[in-house]
Amino acid sequence: MKKIILAMLGLALSQGAQAAVSAEEAAKLGDTLTLFGAIQAGNEAGTIPPYTGGLTTAPADYTPGSGKYTNPFADEQPLYSVTAANMAEYDDVLTEGTKALLKKYSTYRIDVYPTHRTVAYPDSLLDGTRECATSARLTDELGGGFTGGFNCILFPMPQNGMEVMWNHKTRYIGERTQVRNFEVYNINTSGRAVLSSAGTQDFHYPFYDPDARKLFDSEQFFQMFRVAYQRPVRRTGEMLILKEPTNDLTHGRKAWSYLPGQRRVRMAPDISHDTPNPTSAGMTTYDDNSLGGLNRYDWKLVGKKEMLIPYNNYDAMFGASKEELLTVNHANPDLVRWELHRVWVVEATLKPGERHVYSKRRYYIDEDSWAVSAAESYDSRGELWRVPLLMITQSYDQQAPFSGWSSMYYDLNAGTWNMYFLLSDERSGVFYPDSFPAGHFVPEQMSGSGIR
Repeated sequence: MKKIILAMLGLALSQGAQAAVSAEEAAKLGDTLTLFGAIQAGNEAGTIPPYTGGLTTAPADYTPGSGKYTNPFADEQPLYSVTAANMAEYDDVLTEGTKALLKKYSTYRIDVYPTHRTVAYPDSLLDGTRECATSARLTDELGGGFTGGFNCILFPMPQNGMEVMWNHKTRYIGERTQVRNFEVYNINTSGRAVLSSAGTQDFHYPFYDPDARKLFDSEQFFQMFRVAYQRPVRRTGEMLILKEPTNDLTHGRKAWSYLPGQRRVRMAPDISHDTPNPTSAGMTTYDDNSLGGLNRYDWKLVGKKEMLIPYNNYDAMFGASKEELLTVNHANPDLVRWELHRVWVVEATLKPGERHVYSKRRYYIDEDSWAVSAAESYDSRGELWRVPLLMITQSYDQQAPFSGWSSMYYDLNAGTWNMYFLLSDERSGVFYPDSFPAGHFVPEQMSGSGIR
């Protein structure tokens, strides 16, 4: 039986502000741990390889600048498949959400491929992470913010659940990233895929951009993104700017929306927590797709485990058509790749007196990308309700993982599911611009560029 393979000092400590690790502990980075905090070695069984630098060479069929990242493992075949019939054999490496999907749908299965640790980061990020290990801290007992870090993995040796979740929130996907012509679909119980949103989303991470250090220091936003909606017709011309703060309690998430019918920019204070997300036509919450403030929950760091998670899903993200991928009840199992990886397991329990549609949540965070790869959300009765599965790929020409956005969200109660950020359209893809236009993330600029 596989067991939790890593227990960190301080798991029993309160989830309040913690001191950074010592210089002696930080010396493990680049030795037994990678410079970004993952275990350097493979596992004893040889089913997880050692980390050797990630994937930095493009396959022969990749077209540079196309935004379409082709599958570097296209010739591989599954090692084995897990179904409802044999899932007991793999009980210890299956998330609770995966088990629930296998039990609910007789057609659901997971095809498990060889594990590839493809994540790679820029040298500048790696160079700064050992310093962040000894300097970065949570700023308060509620885990509302962080301080003492820039251009690094904040907590490469996390001492509690909130530090792991801050690593996810600030995970690296490039200094500037553009997702063009994404599509979001809701699939009903008959298998009909209904487009809920389509558009382009631009990300800028001042936290990782040396040229934006003054902006980061003054405004204290680690991430900004801007969405321009193109479809369906009723959403054409809508825009949204959102800025993620380094402290949710003192600064708070800031958001502004532009609606063509009103021809004005408005503050959007409800874009947080369990507010239904219109991008998915309300099938997900805002913090399903972009984890917001942590202060409504108590966070428990369970430890690190070997788990089967979606990984290196180049075909599902970039290669498959919506007709091929979006099948009744669940995504087409032929197109979703699963691998065995080590993940941090973090549990969140709603605090007494706080409000949220989810009473409990469990997250599985990939040790290499620091991205949530799978999760479970429980309703007010304590029963499993929604199962998010999030895809991870490596942009091999950029030394940047793309994670946490292309996702599958399963509603076990309704029997429906949502595909978020499908990139199969011929015009879609992931791009890395050198810059964005001046004022691109300034709310007032939206009214001048909007469609009327």
